Amino acid sequence: MKKYIFLSLLLCFTLVMTGCSSKGKTASGKLKVTEENKSYLDIYEKSLQGYVLEMNAILKTFNNSVDGLYTQQYSREQFKTAIKGTIEKSNALVTEIESVDVKPELFEANQSLIAMVNRSHQLLLNAIDMANKEDTDIDKDYLRSEYMDIKIQQAEIANQWKILREELEIAEQGANQ
Repeated sequence: MKKYIFLSLLLCFTLVMTGCSSKGKTASGKLKVTEENKSYLDIYEKSLQGYVLEMNAILKTFNNSVDGLYTQQYSREQFKTAIKGTIEKSNALVTEIESVDVKPELFEANQSLIAMVNRSHQLLLNAIDMANKEDTDIDKDYLRSEYMDIKIQQAEIANQWKILREELEIAEQGANQ
């Protein structure tokens, strides 16, 4: 349990430090849409949508598995099987996102995405670790709480990109006139 507390504190510290960065270029409106970066931002935004869809599929399986524990429709073994199936997909997603080479203006936005996807992957690893320890209970409350925090973080990133998408559409309309 101390390991989970340490990892949670480390993650919170990282998120606070990322949020307090003084560089100020994120997708939340501080990243300016220009004629030069419009197509690049559009491409990145489309790939971001794909990453979010994949992450949603992984987290949906996780969420359904935790629900199954609460409702006792899932045994420990069924939970383990479901989580093991998501870990490989999650690892591939983390690897793919971490390998994306972004321009400096998108560095911080991409780092936020990397942090969120790694956080969700760590949640899966924590869940399987708990499930593998037969002599202890699975901490469903921790798993649910961490899942909710990740979904909130995901919604914040999605909203930031929604704002950027609106800016891209305005820029496209201006170019077509």
